[in-house]
Amino acid sequence: MRRPMLGRDTLWLAGSDGASIVLGLIGQIILAKALLQSDYGLLVVILDAFATMYILIDAGLPTLIARDVPRTPGKSKEAVRRVLKLQLIIAIPFIILSLISARMIWGEVPIILLLMCSTIALGHIMSYPHRSVMRSLGEARLESIAKLSERLITTSLYWVLLEYGIDNTTHYATAFAIGVVCSLILSIWWGERIVRDDSGTLPKDWSSNKCLIVSALPFAITLGILPYVTKLEKFLLAALSSYDDVGLYHVAQLAWIAGLMLPQAMRSALLPYLGEARNDPEEFSFRMHKAHKISLAILPIGLIAGHFIVKFTIPLFFDENYSGAVEVFDILLAGWGMTLLAVPWYVALQAGEKPWRFTLLILLVVISAFISGWILIPIAGVMGAAWASLIGCAVMLSASKLLCGDDEKLTDGLALVCVATGYLLSIESPFAIIGLVTMIPAIRSIDFLQNQMKNDQEE
Repeated sequence: MRRPMLGRDTLWLAGSDGASIVLGLIGQIILAKALLQSDYGLLVVILDAFATMYILIDAGLPTLIARDVPRTPGKSKEAVRRVLKLQLIIAIPFIILSLISARMIWGEVPIILLLMCSTIALGHIMSYPHRSVMRSLGEARLESIAKLSERLITTSLYWVLLEYGIDNTTHYATAFAIGVVCSLILSIWWGERIVRDDSGTLPKDWSSNKCLIVSALPFAITLGILPYVTKLEKFLLAALSSYDDVGLYHVAQLAWIAGLMLPQAMRSALLPYLGEARNDPEEFSFRMHKAHKISLAILPIGLIAGHFIVKFTIPLFFDENYSGAVEVFDILLAGWGMTLLAVPWYVALQAGEKPWRFTLLILLVVISAFISGWILIPIAGVMGAAWASLIGCAVMLSASKLLCGDDEKLTDGLALVCVATGYLLSIESPFAIIGLVTMIPAIRSIDFLQNQMKNDQEE
């Protein structure tokens, strides 16, 4: 049976995320061309609102699958079915309350549009248990294909609608919902084919449904807060500025999220990888150190290549209304660097013995971003939102290190390099070449990883 492996699983997840991001960007380009900027911004806000309302249905339970199933793969069928049953029970009141709330907030919006946005958010949540179990059993490749299928179907349907001259927001939301439902069906089908029910015993946290929910509580609370890490600035722009600014910021954030595919893929692969060594402190520390080296190796790629790719692609694919997104992205790019550097520490908090520290970390990130956005957006508009996001990323890096009790000085210096590079790029200063400094630790990290691969092959 396959086991979780950091390098292999990260490559699979990053590869599918990369393809999904490309298809997603094409889809967003289609939406920006087909819809008015205000309609585009409204659709973004409604989708984000439902995603935020439904995230608590997750209840943190798939995270326990990713953390615990690698140690007891023989009970993977029991784990995934218990989690799915609990989530279905939790979902019922959330669905009713969210639809009532959405109707009260957006009374002028067609009810079909709200139902489609609701289906999109719910479909994503209900696919998480089987995706987590696939990753836990070393089948990140299957999870990757299931994720990619959603984006492929959705983007294809967007293109068909554009070809027929459709400019109705509801039709595009329906296309998105079809892609999500197809991916959900594929995830469940594949997940049920690979789960096992033979030997082993799940950890004590799984002894009863009550213990399971209590054990998942830190992750559930965290997940209730987590959407605001990427969506808070858009909500603040909608409240303090306009939907046009939401659309502009969203385009810049799309490019930023495209870059996040690498740290997100590493985070997804790292949780079961660390979870497997949860009871072995020495091995846990070694695996965390290995993840840190991978982060250092990736950093210069994003800082150097990210700016130039976005600088040419946004003007190429979006009209002049979105030209300011490049400057916004350059500030977000610095936050990307700090998020990448933070991955080993905040995943260690998830996989460790004190998961409440991870909850505290995300809470600190959201509070800092909210306060910063509330102050900066009325002053600087979209750029204020970008700086607020950057401040939240800085808190994520520093606080995750502090809560892990780690005093890694190298990352502190690299974080300052990220901020300086992002700012200098946003004002088109030639001094942005300072980002090349990150090549030094990257080269050393690549040497370490190559030696480690040789040792693994010899063993």
